[in-house]
Amino acid sequence: MRKHSKIAAQEQTDTAWWVVAVSAAAFAALTAALAAGAFLDIDIAVRDWCDTHRPEPLRLAAKAAYFLGSANLIAPALLALAVPIAVRDRTPGPVLRVLVTAAASYVVVVPLKILTDRSAPHAPWHDAVEIFANDAGWSYPSGHVVNTVIWYPVLVLLLERLRRRPLSARVRYGILVSPVVIVFVAVTYLGFHWLTDCVAGLLLGLALSPVISSGRGSG
Repeated sequence: MRKHSKIAAQEQTDTAWWVVAVSAAAFAALTAALAAGAFLDIDIAVRDWCDTHRPEPLRLAAKAAYFLGSANLIAPALLALAVPIAVRDRTPGPVLRVLVTAAASYVVVVPLKILTDRSAPHAPWHDAVEIFANDAGWSYPSGHVVNTVIWYPVLVLLLERLRRRPLSARVRYGILVSPVVIVFVAVTYLGFHWLTDCVAGLLLGLALSPVISSGRGSG
């Protein structure tokens, strides 16, 4: 039984690192494609369609959904959940997991935003859609989408630690997938990000999440 558990754990680890490699390669390929001018017409078309199909009730709903990807809200909430668990279980692991996730997001996402120099969809520049074009650009990749991919696994971990038993597969799936889809759609629909900003955020999050999880921080 123990041998089979070790084999299963190793298989999960191998799969996770394949996800990291493929997602990172896809992120790099997308960035290179955008730099070569690919997909820019699609980005503009999606922005323009959203701009002409945004009634006030849907705008308000999307604006509320947008906050599901805000690290300024997620991180303090998860830290507030992690602290009592850490005290109860006499381990810093849960708190460290929150802090490591926050640090990883900041250390990776912020420099990429600075380096890629892409403006938001409604920036006044004529070349706002282009990557590596505007020093003031802060749009690529979408940090909110990255946040949904890397933070909600931490929520699952903390909830399971709090309950001392696993969540059901349906609940886990809902927590891990729903915020990603909702925020992806919301920030694109609101015109806060280009469509490809969100695709890049998804790929980057998928590359980061297994790396963060490898440290566990649950002991």
